[in-house]
Amino acid sequence: MAIVMLSAVTRIERKAATSFVFDTVNRLGGWIDDVHMYSNLMNTIRFTLPAGAFADLVAALEAEAILVEPLAGLGDMRDPAAERMGTLQLTFIHDEPDLKREVPSVPG
Repeated sequence: MAIVMLSAVTRIERKAATSFVFDTVNRLGGWIDDVHMYSNLMNTIRFTLPAGAFADLVAALEAEAILVEPLAGLGDMRDPAAERMGTLQLTFIHDEPDLKREVPSVPG
């Protein structure tokens, strides 16, 4: 089965938005597999969710001002209880400067 790939944008503070996504996926019977944070501009969240819960996920995100591109890629949904892997690319719209992280020098 193909991975369901979602893309969204929001003006919500990134930590709050990310926590909301985590909590919503868990509430819908899924779990978070991995997260990649690209500074304070974008997060990519990989998760597993029952196939029948993807529409509920999108509805919950949109209710909290996380705007998701039209849902595509669900394919055959004959078994809504079957686990499906998904990704959410969450882009944050803000005027904050890029995050800078100190990288410690390693003696060499």
